[in-house]
Amino acid sequence: MNNEAIIILVFIGLFLTLIIIISNKNYNLNTIKSKRVGDGQHGTARFASNKDIEKSFNIVPFTPAKWRNNKKKPNVQGVILGYKNKRGKTFAIVDDTDVNTLMIGSAGVGKTAYFLYPNLEYACATGMSFMTTDTKGDLFRNYATIAEKYYGYKVSVIDLRNPLKSHHFNMLHLVNKYMDLYKQSENNLSLKAKSEKYAKIIAKTIICSGGTDVSFGQNQFFYDAAEGLLT
Repeated sequence: MNNEAIIILVFIGLFLTLIIIISNKNYNLNTIKSKRVGDGQHGTARFASNKDIEKSFNIVPFTPAKWRNNKKKPNVQGVILGYKNKRGKTFAIVDDTDVNTLMIGSAGVGKTAYFLYPNLEYACATGMSFMTTDTKGDLFRNYATIAEKYYGYKVSVIDLRNPLKSHHFNMLHLVNKYMDLYKQSENNLSLKAKSEKYAKIIAKTIICSGGTDVSFGQNQFFYDAAEGLLT
């Protein structure tokens, strides 16, 4: 091998060595120490600050005593996620977005007393319609009277174990109502027409339980006859 080839190989070796040194200098793991901790090396998640909470949620004064007297009722509907105390006053942290909320806790931690009851009170104060599952009957015993007396709610109970003890709905209520009025004033045919209209609606609902847009084809006569019979 001549001298020129040796010199070329030496320069190539020096060049590769220089590249390796530069690469190690730029990508050495030790250089991470010079970066600010939390700059993405271990994630950027953090707990929300008070400023973040006030920006993301509604801070509403929690004053059930005033709400029950029809004073300063909140106008923001939502779910209470927590509470804050400021200058001796309690404020509810309310999420007004369309989300689902899951409350998890062991027995006795206060899921009902400290989460469900305040949310029921808030729902009543803001005029929301709602349905709750009440396997032990505590919600009905503790809050049905409050909802009816202070907020004007109409509370209905569906008892699947004792259906006869449930609140019921009489489908013939409007039919009987207008028919009774018609009997008192037989010259007013509009009352009789209303009674017949609601009777036809009930009959169609019973016969066409699968929907009113269903085509019965050749059997249409029999369905019409059944509606007429019920009416």
